[in-house]
Amino acid sequence: MDGIEDLFQMRNWLARLLRKERHRSAEEDSAAVSAPGPVWSDPEIPDEERAVLLVCLIEDPTAREDEQEEAAWCLEFLSGPFVEAALIRTVRDGDFNSDLAQACAESLAGIWAREGQIDAAFLAELRGLAKELVFGILGNRAPHLLPPSTL
Repeated sequence: MDGIEDLFQMRNWLARLLRKERHRSAEEDSAAVSAPGPVWSDPEIPDEERAVLLVCLIEDPTAREDEQEEAAWCLEFLSGPFVEAALIRTVRDGDFNSDLAQACAESLAGIWAREGQIDAAFLAELRGLAKELVFGILGNRAPHLLPPSTL
């Protein structure tokens, strides 16, 4: 029964995001609202659809900050040019230092480490906290991807 309830809660969360509903009842527990569960792991949502939903959320200026950051972290478990381009755009838009830019930088570094390849042009462009996070994650998970001058 818990699995069905979790699936129902996640579907409702995604539906609210797509309709941009932000109204919460007084009885709702804030932890349940901000932690919808691992959207990235639901086998009933195809990866392509999941990626689009999560990218729409991180790029939605009306979305709550905690929901955007959760979506950014979930994107680490997906791959592809669409996901990477969205993460890069968001890092740039956050001037490499916003909380959302940091979450996106972490996910991007995780993708690069898992995939074994980086976007060298964007890596060279990185600065601020985003650069520290990316270089730290790559240094731990895939140091061979870092430019020799940083080792």
